[in-house]
Amino acid sequence: MWKLVIAVPVLVLGACGDNLEGNDPPDTPIPAVTPACDDRPGDLQAFLAADDFGPAVEGTLAGWDPSGRWFLTGTRVGGVSSYHFEVRGEQLIVDRDEDNPGTADETALFQRGVYATSEGEPFVIAKRVSNLRDDGTARADRAVCNAEGCTVCRAVLVRAEHNAGEGEGERLSLAGELFGADWDRLAFTFNVRVAGTIAYLIRQDGLHIIETADPARPVELKHWRRNGPGYSNDVKLVEANGKRYAIIADIPSDVVDVTVPADAHLVAQIPVEAHTLFTETRGGKHYVYFGAYDGTTPVFDVTNPEAPQRVGAYDARASVVHDLMIDNGIAYLNAWEEGLHVVDYTNPAQPVVIGKWKQTPTKTSHSSWAMHLGGRTIALHGEETYGAHLDVVDVDRASPTFLTSIGSFKTRDWVSIHNVMASGTRAYIAYYQDGIRVLDMADPAQPKQLGYFNTWDPQGPLTSSRFFEGAVGIDVDPARKLVFVADSPRGLVILRDATF
Repeated sequence: MWKLVIAVPVLVLGACGDNLEGNDPPDTPIPAVTPACDDRPGDLQAFLAADDFGPAVEGTLAGWDPSGRWFLTGTRVGGVSSYHFEVRGEQLIVDRDEDNPGTADETALFQRGVYATSEGEPFVIAKRVSNLRDDGTARADRAVCNAEGCTVCRAVLVRAEHNAGEGEGERLSLAGELFGADWDRLAFTFNVRVAGTIAYLIRQDGLHIIETADPARPVELKHWRRNGPGYSNDVKLVEANGKRYAIIADIPSDVVDVTVPADAHLVAQIPVEAHTLFTETRGGKHYVYFGAYDGTTPVFDVTNPEAPQRVGAYDARASVVHDLMIDNGIAYLNAWEEGLHVVDYTNPAQPVVIGKWKQTPTKTSHSSWAMHLGGRTIALHGEETYGAHLDVVDVDRASPTFLTSIGSFKTRDWVSIHNVMASGTRAYIAYYQDGIRVLDMADPAQPKQLGYFNTWDPQGPLTSSRFFEGAVGIDVDPARKLVFVADSPRGLVILRDATF
């Protein structure tokens, strides 16, 4: 078992990482980090020691207390966004991996473990921290190796904090939250929709129907989950035949009668492997549009939700249609690497593409929402990766700037946007580790932040190293001035909205 070998007093840093007063700085200059990832030859015997990542400046970690969470910045480091360190007596626990304690001295912190994929294939993850600078940043290295080779990344390590020194919230405040005692803590929370006072929260472990008449004391009425395997990822609602139905994006997709929450039951399945969906009522009919894993967007007539009828489909020729929004028969489809597609579904049987916006800087078209402001139509477009941000795309066909970005908004590169929606002149963004952001879109070229709430605790016990974590899904109840958040570690979070 590896032991922590730092044998000097430590300084609890908070947001700072300077060496202890009185420690002489190293004689060797500390080089700046050039963040990047690359593939290298290697196997399961690679990166057995800290030195295998290359030389490090000696003595820079003297007096440093690594305890807590630290962001990896400068580049996307696989599926993780941070390192977490905990000193327990003489042991150093890295990312809560108690089976593989790390080692540390005045030059490098190092941890290595052998793990297995779901198919049982072994792989190695090795991590190193070195070259602590006077500004509190350090160099972080991470290698992932299997029998075929290694992917090695280097990044700048910074203390995990809220964006720009923010507090818990501004003009958004906590009204209530719920994470059921019997909920699976490892199951991800994806999205939420609200009708009246009832919230429909979709998680990997199924649909949770929650009464929120008293937002401070939400009460779960029913937990419905399908029999057999699946991947419940999104939920929308349809009111038809005097009943209420929840339609769940899954493999295949489910139609659940939720009219009487305690008696929620499956009434139909739709043969689409869907990542997300959107519903629309138009011309006396109800439609559901799917963002499918095969890059298509099928549309079904669910005027009778218990007997869905396929009407047509659009093929975006993408790896996946990741999200979509429908506005009066016009679809705004997020075709991932193929960008934002604007498609006319006025005749659902014969969808016609109006245009495509493929200039998304990170090449990840993830979520969108159309708004009508001052007689023009814009689309809020969110990416999903390192460096992701919100673009305001002109989607007014009569405009000289049709299908160009006319405005943008971003917090910081190492936190990604997830879902976006709008109400009135306000945009609401579920911004993963940066919580909920409310923007004034009265001037689309200059979005202005009206309020925020940080649902994610950078140093909290429920946080993990996952890149995608925090505020994931969102719905807004303007009448009650409430914002409902599907938060991955916290479950359902209900916020009071004072941005009006």
